[in-house]
Amino acid sequence: MSDLSKKGRGIYEDPAEIDPSLWSELLSKNVSEVCVHASVRYDEVQGCYQIPFLHQTYGCYPESRLIECFGDDGSKRLSFQFYLVLLTYLLRAQPIGLTGRMVTGTEIKGGDFFFRGPHALFTRPLEKRFGHDAQTFLEVGLRLGGGETDFGDVSFRLWPLPKIPLGYILWLGDEEFPARVVVTFDGSVEQQLPLDVIWALVNQVGGALLREAKSMSS
Repeated sequence: MSDLSKKGRGIYEDPAEIDPSLWSELLSKNVSEVCVHASVRYDEVQGCYQIPFLHQTYGCYPESRLIECFGDDGSKRLSFQFYLVLLTYLLRAQPIGLTGRMVTGTEIKGGDFFFRGPHALFTRPLEKRFGHDAQTFLEVGLRLGGGETDFGDVSFRLWPLPKIPLGYILWLGDEEFPARVVVTFDGSVEQQLPLDVIWALVNQVGGALLREAKSMSS
């Protein structure tokens, strides 16, 4: 498991602080094997893995230790957590299928203990933004490439990575109960990513949902 926090200095933010051994390990990997395991492509001319993430594609360049969004003008600054998620996915993805069974974070092995306190899954900001706005919540999910599902008051399923779907379920708030958002995962996720990277992935997707909602209202 990766250590996402720096002693006395908060959370890592700069992609330059990624453990160099991750890049070295990726360089040592068989490219064809990585592509098969992670369901990604490799551009031999550019020397990069092409990784679909939500509705966009990113290039991961092991030699130059760079990840960039294709079609971006260069103004989009990617975070430490985003780098960690994509690198770990390329390194750890397994050649297994989905179970077809969606589970909550507490049902993932070790998740009941891990996804607490500072590692709570990114749901409260979503509850605050969408807790009384089911239509925008669904529209944002669809705009990021998701498909509507039939849970809660409104729900959708996203594909942030080729082998890792995330389900988002919203129960609207009312006078009696506060709004509630639950994130669900395919049961295979614990074999694809460690807990801290699952947490980082949910952070990245949650942030994308909020940014998309903001862009719709501007």
